[in-house]
Amino acid sequence: MKKKQWIAFACAMALGVTSLAGCGKSEENTQKKAVGEAEGTAKEDLPLSKYPETVTVHLGGSMNSNAKIPDGMSYDDNSYTRLLKEDLNIEVAYDWVASSTDYDEKMNLCIGSNTIPELMNVNATQYRALLKYDMIQPLDQYFDDYASDALKAYVESGGEELKKCISNDKGEIMAIPAPSMMGGEANEMWIRQDWLDNLGLEVPRTWDEMAAVAEAFVTQDPDGNGEADTIGILGPSNSDHMNAIGANQFGLDPLFSSFQSYPQYWLQDEDGTVKYGSIQPETRTALEKIQKLYTDKLIDAEMLVRNDSKEPLLAGKVGIFFGPWWCGYTVGDATMAGEADWRAYFTPLAEDGDYYTHMAEPTSIYVVASKSCKNPEAAFKIISYLVANEQRWIAEGIATTEMNASDLYPLWNVYDNADEIEVSTETLEKYLAGEITMDDVDFSRRKLLKNDMEAVTELKKEPYDDFSLDKWNLDSDLVHTNLPRLVSLLVGGYPLVNDKYIPVYNAYNGQTETMETKWANLKKMEEETFAKIIMGKADISEFDTFVENWKNQGGDQILKEINDELSK
Repeated sequence: MKKKQWIAFACAMALGVTSLAGCGKSEENTQKKAVGEAEGTAKEDLPLSKYPETVTVHLGGSMNSNAKIPDGMSYDDNSYTRLLKEDLNIEVAYDWVASSTDYDEKMNLCIGSNTIPELMNVNATQYRALLKYDMIQPLDQYFDDYASDALKAYVESGGEELKKCISNDKGEIMAIPAPSMMGGEANEMWIRQDWLDNLGLEVPRTWDEMAAVAEAFVTQDPDGNGEADTIGILGPSNSDHMNAIGANQFGLDPLFSSFQSYPQYWLQDEDGTVKYGSIQPETRTALEKIQKLYTDKLIDAEMLVRNDSKEPLLAGKVGIFFGPWWCGYTVGDATMAGEADWRAYFTPLAEDGDYYTHMAEPTSIYVVASKSCKNPEAAFKIISYLVANEQRWIAEGIATTEMNASDLYPLWNVYDNADEIEVSTETLEKYLAGEITMDDVDFSRRKLLKNDMEAVTELKKEPYDDFSLDKWNLDSDLVHTNLPRLVSLLVGGYPLVNDKYIPVYNAYNGQTETMETKWANLKKMEEETFAKIIMGKADISEFDTFVENWKNQGGDQILKEINDELSK
């Protein structure tokens, strides 16, 4: 953001705060009236109680351009908005509607001009700006009274990391989050077990063992076709990331983290100081080691060149790739066809014997209420209503391809337990082992677990703790609908439940003033430098030049701004 633009933005924020301060008392009275109208309702019923009089809430809308809307309905008048009016007496009014690709830009403009809707979904950067300029109101009292037990449980499942994200420096709750799955973006090593068996190899755990297995996969014809056409370690395509914050399928994140290197992460020292992971000595070491894998032809020679890394994977030419638990879907076609036996492990371990992995942001979307919002409790009611009815809508046919809740429901987001994967995997393991029955499981807050348990009975052969390809019933009618998820949970989820790992969280997810103008160039410089080093087009000494340039071209100033912000 240019200086003049930044000053204008700050002035707009200041004017907005000033104007709002004058109507604070009126707002308070209005809010008390709204709560008072519901005082005749038992507290436990407040989340889903119907207002005595219609309450209108103003939102900004995100419209999927491919959404199919039935005749006689529209984005702001459909089955979901009608149900909200009928059951809760909430009238949804959209101040504006933008396409899903333009939503963030439109919201940014609204923040800059202080014309935000009453209730809204915002991303992390937008949330930080709204906090910084005091444009949203605390939600503590409404959380206590108007969040359903299910919604409270979802939020509380995110623990202290999530609580920190949604609280201001006074400890007040400022947003309703949709928790991210804790282990949902922890990258694992996926490896062909059938290739290991063909070559008489053990599962690698250390860097050297992994390199040796990758070399065998390249040189010893693991698929038995008599040709030298196999890839040891698959890398990212030209549209993927070498490393990234969050889920990064085909990225090389575990190779970096085995040296406790976390590129693109803001890391916090014990004294609270934030540093940038990409410029640390550990990252230099990791790059040098990964470069050797590449020059030894153990990593895909077409890394960062291929249009789609899935192509050689599904063609049966890849022995190892990295990705999260849900990669059971990625390899689903090969699994269902009985062509490849994939397993997942926390590998390679660091020198201290531990596995380090980056974690998902505790949440990526925040529901907030503007200072001028007269009925902030309505946000909790709208979301609690979604949580209570989403599965029923599917069963009754209200939620269909034409009426997808994600396209049309106000303030929509995925609400689930942060530990959903871990609990589902552990429950299925105990169920298969005969330690529990379905009667022992509370399905009320586990959306898919009942279906998972019913399906695994038909799809899994004995012994139930053996996940070899021939121990799945690939002739079942449930293969295409259920097998990829079950492989994701029982194979991809296995390390999350049964192995030890050290979680690493990103310490900062906002955007400073200098980042507005400098970050894109700094990130491009980083990605280009790392790619050149790994692919042998630049010596490792180029890393030192990159660090110096990064600092001089805005990086040092960004670090100062981040540390100043976090120290307040």
